[in-house]
Amino acid sequence: MSPAERFVRHQKIRTDRAISQAFGRLATHPRARASFNEMLGCVRHRSPDLLLAPTVLDRHLGVEALVNLSRFARAHVRTMASWSGCGASWRGAVNALAHHLLSDYRVPAFLAAAWYATDQPAGAKRRWFIAHARGASFRSLSLPIRLTRKMEHIFLGSADHLEIDYALRRAELLGLGANATLADAVLATRPAQDLRHGDFWRSMWLFLIANRHAIERDQVGPLIDFVNAVRHERVAVETANGTVMREPPQPEFSLKGRTPQSMLRLMDGWHRSLGVVTGGLSWEPSRWRPMAVEMSHEDPAAEPVFWQLTELTSSAQLRAEGAALQHCVASYGHLCWRGTSRIWSLRRRRGVGARSVMTIEVDTHRRTIVQARGFRNRRASGKALGIVQAWAAREGLRLSL
Repeated sequence: MSPAERFVRHQKIRTDRAISQAFGRLATHPRARASFNEMLGCVRHRSPDLLLAPTVLDRHLGVEALVNLSRFARAHVRTMASWSGCGASWRGAVNALAHHLLSDYRVPAFLAAAWYATDQPAGAKRRWFIAHARGASFRSLSLPIRLTRKMEHIFLGSADHLEIDYALRRAELLGLGANATLADAVLATRPAQDLRHGDFWRSMWLFLIANRHAIERDQVGPLIDFVNAVRHERVAVETANGTVMREPPQPEFSLKGRTPQSMLRLMDGWHRSLGVVTGGLSWEPSRWRPMAVEMSHEDPAAEPVFWQLTELTSSAQLRAEGAALQHCVASYGHLCWRGTSRIWSLRRRRGVGARSVMTIEVDTHRRTIVQARGFRNRRASGKALGIVQAWAAREGLRLSL
């Protein structure tokens, strides 16, 4: 059997399993189950590429979209039988189907991602889609971020591939006056996807915009990590009684009266404190494979250089990595333990000695590399960046750096 045939067979098995599980999930909802069954039959004949969607976190995204659309059967404004189908890719097909069933007005294509999203707030996003498709202005909806008219305009003009949370945060930053460099730096951090604590983060963005000439681009991410950790992050800690969750140390932390210099001093002190934390957590490796690359030296007599991309699976390893590269990866232990992030170390070895060159963060839910930082948070570049890009392509990961 050829690789192509094996792929097709594997895809069919995954799809059939997802469909079976979907019928089970809808067993107690007769109307939704009937809607799903009708939808499935139409899609198989009129838009089969929808069922070629990938599986993420054990959820087939195409089948997931059909399940979620069927749960809103009472809101459908057209029948499934009247849909003529769609010849686009699976994302385009989901968008076309959602518009047919639910829309009085056209809405941006990227909003259709709400129907296959698997994050917790996805239900709210589906209600946003319906309300906006029925004529409500987007900024009038119950959103985690207060949008101005300018922000709403930027948001609704977002590219089709952007995720909804990311597009909201990007629109907020650009609407407030952030330049592209600052916006990109913020969008590489966790608050790009976590839209809670909206008023506080609005004050943080205004602080960064006002002081953009005093804070280097490479310091923006670490500064946000520091503020997020001391104000918002609950941390898993190993104790004699097992793992317990500790509340953030300064939940009332404010930017009032702070200067860029004082913030950077606080951040540096916090980074240093991470290296002396004792105890720790460990977690199972992710599904992604390590990578090793050998590069010959120009001098044939010299030893070749090996680049190794290795996953870090304990908070002790994170602390060692952070100490070697002088950045804050030690604070990511609880995110790895919860399964929302995975941290990888790119190391360069010649002979018996190896040294860390770059730390990579993978957002597991989005299957996206969201950060790649070198010594003192330098941005990825050169050969190291090329290896990360090659690894991402091999493992089917997106890059958002």
